Amino acid sequence: MGSASLGRFRIAVYRSDQTAGIPLKDINQIPRDARLIWAPVHIPVQLAEKGEVALLIAPRGEGKLLALAPHKVKERAEWDLPANAGVIALVMGPNGLNIQKVKTLVANNDELLAQLADYAQQTSQVEALIQGLADSEASGSGADAALQGFSSRYGVAMPKLNSQTTSNQQAALLLSTIMPSANAYDPLSAGASQVQQTTGLAASVAGLFFGSNIGIAAGGTALVGNLKAMLFPNTEFRSAIAQAAFAPSASGVEVPAADTGVLEFCGKNQPSKSRTRLAFLWAYRVPELPLPVTTVAAPAYIPAGAKGIVKLKTADGSNVKDLARVKDWQLVPAGGGAALTAPVTIAADAVQIDLTKTQTPAGDYRLTGRWDWDRASLGTVHIRPYSDFHMAHLTPASQDRLTQGSGVVTVNLTGADFEFVDKVELQKQAARLPAPVATRFDLPEGEGKGEQRTMTVDIDTASAGPYRLLLSQEDGVKHAIPVTVLPPNPKVSNFPLRANLGEPQQKFRLQGNGLERVDAISSDAGTIEGKADGNSWTGKIRLKADVKVGQTFRAVLKVRGVDEPVTVDDAIEVVGPRPKIESVTKSLPGDPGIEMAADELPAGTEVGLVLTVQHLREPDDDRPKVGLGCRAGELRKSMTLSPDDAMKGVSVSFAGPDSLYLSIDPGMVGYPGCELVATVSVDPRGRSDQIAVGRVVRMPQLEKFTLTSEALAADTYAGILRGRDLDLIEKAGWDSRNGLPVAGIPTPVPGDASKQTLRIAVPWPSPAPHAPLYIWLRGEQSGRRTGVSD
Repeated sequence: MGSASLGRFRIAVYRSDQTAGIPLKDINQIPRDARLIWAPVHIPVQLAEKGEVALLIAPRGEGKLLALAPHKVKERAEWDLPANAGVIALVMGPNGLNIQKVKTLVANNDELLAQLADYAQQTSQVEALIQGLADSEASGSGADAALQGFSSRYGVAMPKLNSQTTSNQQAALLLSTIMPSANAYDPLSAGASQVQQTTGLAASVAGLFFGSNIGIAAGGTALVGNLKAMLFPNTEFRSAIAQAAFAPSASGVEVPAADTGVLEFCGKNQPSKSRTRLAFLWAYRVPELPLPVTTVAAPAYIPAGAKGIVKLKTADGSNVKDLARVKDWQLVPAGGGAALTAPVTIAADAVQIDLTKTQTPAGDYRLTGRWDWDRASLGTVHIRPYSDFHMAHLTPASQDRLTQGSGVVTVNLTGADFEFVDKVELQKQAARLPAPVATRFDLPEGEGKGEQRTMTVDIDTASAGPYRLLLSQEDGVKHAIPVTVLPPNPKVSNFPLRANLGEPQQKFRLQGNGLERVDAISSDAGTIEGKADGNSWTGKIRLKADVKVGQTFRAVLKVRGVDEPVTVDDAIEVVGPRPKIESVTKSLPGDPGIEMAADELPAGTEVGLVLTVQHLREPDDDRPKVGLGCRAGELRKSMTLSPDDAMKGVSVSFAGPDSLYLSIDPGMVGYPGCELVATVSVDPRGRSDQIAVGRVVRMPQLEKFTLTSEALAADTYAGILRGRDLDLIEKAGWDSRNGLPVAGIPTPVPGDASKQTLRIAVPWPSPAPHAPLYIWLRGEQSGRRTGVSD
């Protein structure tokens, strides 16, 4: 400490009813029947033989200064203490002390008492400053923390140190702050050279305190004169300070000794003047403080392995800063068990408990400390483990709200204890992770306010996709919780779906956006089955037996990734039975001149159709619509007309309450070879099933057949057919089984391009006079009877 050691001693106050002593510097009040015991631990050579120690006691309030008998420094000594002891001073003389025959002091010693008290007060502050600086140097925490603690304890505003100045200059600034009488001391003067070799700010403060008798002069020069004149004539007094004894650690760095009752005394070590005794003065002012009446203001929760603040509530007349004198802070398990050491720092209205270097199991503890011989309890402290968040997740309702384009959504997390969360970030998951972005969060009770199984977090839904929430606690570890911003909920564009009474089940197809994410649809209207089909959704509905026409029902869509189903009101409407085509009656104008099958409809000819329809007309229905189309596996060509509508080749009219009459040219609706189908639809009841009307065919029209006398071969003669579309004829003959191929192609009739003649070969003679001619259309296996003959 920038000086010579005067030895190590254990100095403690004992109470008559207690076996354990309290180190003098820890004592807060001197009890009745108290004793001060001096016990040497290590004596330096210069004090071992002749060194003596005497006790001076300045009373608290009215009284006289007491000088108690000296003892050998190297021997254990006891002094009885008066209960009103205000200042206890030790005087050590390396060559003994000349205080024999001194039994009482002059009555008028008020000035000396006050000076000794001031000296003790300032010495205590210097010691506390040096001790704090030394501890901070040993721990590496820095001088700022030590100065802040000193300022809080003593109410002295400490200056900000300039790191560019020397430790001696910094020490002089600190010393002058707490000892205004040291202002005149110049650390750059000759006296400063005595301590310039010291290392560290603590040592510099100690060295300056000893230099030029600053310490002993702190109470005024009268203190020195009075001590010399009244107590120790021919004595040169020098200041001494006492610090907790340090011992070297395995790493070579000094750490506080295990026995906290051991003090190491230090003083300026220079030869005294001739024929002048040398004495070192150390004084301690007894605080005379009662135990502060202080309790935990609110439930205190601290994460295991971290630092935590415990807010305090103090009774009138008590001061939180006095808790700095509490020793041996402990956490006592509420359920019993061994107490644990609790490193405590006193703040303005709270204490900070540092568990970063302790293995403190989670649980409830009483925070206690020693105040002289008593133990005080401030209240309960709850130590909680950090949460690992492995079960943390969004509530289902919150996940459902995370749909793209919803703005900033506040969601709820659950499944863990979030009380120690101090930071939340949002990060989009990608092959190359972008930097996480801090986001707002809120705890129901606030950070460190007890177990909290929920918390809210803001998430920006501007972009869909997978994200993760990164939750951090005081330990700085980030815990990832996966979340997903979903695409917008599916939308159906063709609701309401109309369901007909009287149907065992009905097929339907929904159109819209996002339907590929719909896993199922349900409704109180009935049973629905189906699945996504590309961008649409196809299914079947089976209505319940008790539904009625006019009722509407909601549809409930189970969407993949969404917990709460999406509900669409008025999505299903119950309507009456669909129209049903029971029969189709056909009529052809006149004799077509060629044998035709029952299902054939000749193109180019007006054909009459009568559709008999159940449920054709109901009140409030729109006009029915007839749909005609040409089907070949699926509807490829269609047209729709209502009664009294007409278009080229097609017209529709009512033929009775349950009948519709159609006049159509099959060739205007379909093409040869296709199957012509019809439907009837009535809004809102829907459309009937398709019914086949007939197959569109192209037929030749025969006007005349002339048999010539031109022999083409034995028993075969040429004949001439006149008519239209004669190119369809492939063979000709007198029955449906035997025919001769047509070798030529039709020839247009001069002056009438719509008509043709065709040269054919037929056997001769015919089987009977005026036998009808049979023709084969291309691709057919049997002949058709015609209306022409030989």
